[in-house]
Amino acid sequence: MLKDKVKLNPGEELKLDSSRTRGSMGEEDIDEYSVLDSEGKIVGKVTYTNHMALKGFKVTRSVLQTDSTGMVIVDERW
Repeated sequence: MLKDKVKLNPGEELKLDSSRTRGSMGEEDIDEYSVLDSEGKIVGKVTYTNHMALKGFKVTRSVLQTDSTGMVIVDERW
């Protein structure tokens, strides 16, 4: 599902850098990825967040993709 949301150029791939949980009951999962080009150089970052509301159990997901200069490429919530 994440790869459907981010914009990768041919030869680019995602590499998981870190994964953590946030919130008093661990209701938010945050995964951080590096975008690697075909030579293995980091050309961007992706942060994927999965949040479950404690009341109602509604799930909200978001993805933020930036290039190596910090410019936002994708900022989407669903």
